[in-house]
Amino acid sequence: MMGKRQTTEPKLFYTQLNLADRVGPRNPLRAIASAVDFSWIRQEVADLYGTNGHESIDPIVILKLHFLLFFENVPSARLLMERLSERLDWLWFCGYDLDSTIPDHSVLSKARRRWGREVFAQFFRCVLEQCVAEGLVDGSVLHVDGSLISANASMDSVGPRLELLGGELFDRLEEEETQEEHDKDQEDPPPPKVSSTDPDARFRRKNGKLTLGYQEVRAVDDKHGIITASVTVDAGQEESHQMEPVLQQHEENVGSAARTVVADKKFGTGENYQQMRQDNQRPCIPHAKRTVHRGRIGADQFTYLPEEDSYRCPQGQKLPYSSYSRSKRAHLYKAPAKVCRACPLRASCAGCRGRIIWRHQDQEAIEWADDLWSREHRRRLMRRRKHVVEGSFADATNHHGYKRARWRGLGSVTMQNLLIAAIQNMRKLVRYARKRPPALAARLNLALHLTLASKGACQFCLKRFCRLMEGVWALVQPQPAV
Repeated sequence: MMGKRQTTEPKLFYTQLNLADRVGPRNPLRAIASAVDFSWIRQEVADLYGTNGHESIDPIVILKLHFLLFFENVPSARLLMERLSERLDWLWFCGYDLDSTIPDHSVLSKARRRWGREVFAQFFRCVLEQCVAEGLVDGSVLHVDGSLISANASMDSVGPRLELLGGELFDRLEEEETQEEHDKDQEDPPPPKVSSTDPDARFRRKNGKLTLGYQEVRAVDDKHGIITASVTVDAGQEESHQMEPVLQQHEENVGSAARTVVADKKFGTGENYQQMRQDNQRPCIPHAKRTVHRGRIGADQFTYLPEEDSYRCPQGQKLPYSSYSRSKRAHLYKAPAKVCRACPLRASCAGCRGRIIWRHQDQEAIEWADDLWSREHRRRLMRRRKHVVEGSFADATNHHGYKRARWRGLGSVTMQNLLIAAIQNMRKLVRYARKRPPALAARLNLALHLTLASKGACQFCLKRFCRLMEGVWALVQPQPAV
């Protein structure tokens, strides 16, 4: 028998409606709500609110709305609030009901100004602590890389810095700022051109393209790709200068320093090598090498004599110390022109002016870093770096709108990057935690592994067996997919 025609007339009362029943068991927000505790935010920001006056929105709800903004890759807070009433799972996740009043989108921007970046840094650390407790962070191999982020500003907003300085000076005079603050601002003159929309953004040319914005340098653990540190600066700063802050932040967040640091050529500087050598860390970082003309004898064929602070060429002639270049951070060693003119290898080594050799100020640290790894192992680590850290940036771009800033200002962009990094770690926390076998299953897996090993099974078969058993244990308790 055919049923009645479906009508769309709304009921006056809904007595059997529960939002929790409308959120499916495989909804990713259900898994995140059970795995991550957002209640810490109330105590964290309690000192930022008064004791009387108008009551604010629950800080837990505000943090969850910020989470949804990037987890669902919603372009703006205004659009997020428009869609909030249409998504039952969002309402349930934030603790709202069908008849709840939806807050205005300005609540999020006001909360960011009130809280500051430290609250979002604490959110990132809280999620990271859970990842460390679950055993998702090994800490032995760390991959470091940086990525550019376009500012929320147009190129048309870029103008001469002199006009902005005049406007700022006029504002300072009207506000009657102290002369001491004025002198402090004048000590570090800004670049000649900036954006009037986002003055903190800077220019950076990469691959022939000029970008106005910021850059984030992050550290990613090798085991499961967990982000352990994130440093955001303007695009005008050198990425290599952020290596030490990133490694320090990683040590503070994880509790131990990384033993092996893998990065690309941008981070291969003598200063970084020297610092890692002092910290007992092993860098796998290539560095830019000076090009040698075809047929010319390379600098590696010259022997350095530390007791005399000079070089000896393949013909036994010495190149004494000449001068020091502060821009290159290198010492110059130069052979006399008359010696080189009489040398039989002059055509393949030097011109008529004499051969010169540049020795970097941290040359010993550079040679130490070059000799740490074999060629095969270095290539293996560099290939792994592309998969881990570049894959982390690609995931943030494809799923969380990473490549363009939603907000303006260095502090706001830092909050954005910390939120995205925390969300990526949160997804891995839910994904890998459910694959971990229970304690009884793990002991059984170990017992079977030892039994097969005693019977002479090869290591390849043992590894395949362990992966197979872990997959079987994971299927026993199905969890929501994130």
